[in-house]
Amino acid sequence: MSVHYKLVLKKNLSPAAPEGEKLFYAQTRAQRVYSFDEICEDAADTSTLSSGDMKLALDRISKLLVKSLAKGEVAHLGELGNFQLLTSSTGSATEKEFTQANLKRARLVFRPGAMLRYLKETVKFERYSPEKKEAECERPHMDE
Repeated sequence: MSVHYKLVLKKNLSPAAPEGEKLFYAQTRAQRVYSFDEICEDAADTSTLSSGDMKLALDRISKLLVKSLAKGEVAHLGELGNFQLLTSSTGSATEKEFTQANLKRARLVFRPGAMLRYLKETVKFERYSPEKKEAECERPHMDE
């Protein structure tokens, strides 16, 4: 199975690009939404947990993740990867002049684990063809 992309005409974003020049760029296209319920059902099929148990476990992990990030910790979720809350700021001439107003909005950073990094290196892309029926798009499975 591969990730679909389509071509879109956009303004050339290169620094030395001539004014008004446009180029075709690839834009990935989601084939479908793999819902939370489906993920829980598929995960339950390959474990001793029921779908409901899986939902409860993931809900609890989400709450613990938020709690951990709010304390400034890096949350490590095994093979999935790490989450961390970061910020940046505008500068000030002296330490004394720096206030919280210099801080910018926090951003959530995800660093993928080994399996997801490997996927990034090995994923196959296929140009989207509208002639293909949506029914041909298979539902992802845990064992693939």
